[in-house]
Amino acid sequence: MICPNKICAQEIPDDSCFCDQCGVQLLSCKKCNFVGTGKFCGSCGGSMSAIEPSVIGNSAANTPVMQDPVAPVSAATVVVNLPAENIFLCHPDGWNIKISNGDILGRTNGPFTSQLGKYSVISSNHAKITLVNNEWFITDLKSTNKTYINNAMLEPNIPAKIKQNDVVILANVTFTVREA
Repeated sequence: MICPNKICAQEIPDDSCFCDQCGVQLLSCKKCNFVGTGKFCGSCGGSMSAIEPSVIGNSAANTPVMQDPVAPVSAATVVVNLPAENIFLCHPDGWNIKISNGDILGRTNGPFTSQLGKYSVISSNHAKITLVNNEWFITDLKSTNKTYINNAMLEPNIPAKIKQNDVVILANVTFTVREA
């Protein structure tokens, strides 16, 4: 299959749970089995769920197991220290935003209103990204439609670490974390 992340679009094995090229988590529609990266299906609009890895020796090894889209996902993650100056949040449509320490992600506040302002689902002050001891964190600022990292919903006002290839979702707008 082709990775549904438009930034990557590389050939990957059909039984993948994550793209082995860009690291984006693959999701499957409960209704039509469409594979994508968004919270909702790009084909029928149904909700998307994480594809669980097959277990060797399991009779259902070729059938992906679905899970709740807001539950934490268990998977191996390669930790890459990000540079101290900036990171990028890359949208699957090919555009990105360059993040600096302390930046607010919001529809009407922060430095990215020209990019994020068109998304009515993003709150005015949706999230804040900070750099602490050379590690990047995102904090949901009590947004209406929530913030997710790799499909795990963040608790408001509690910083959560982000790293290379993590998928950050503001409401239903998906980004992949990239090094500067």
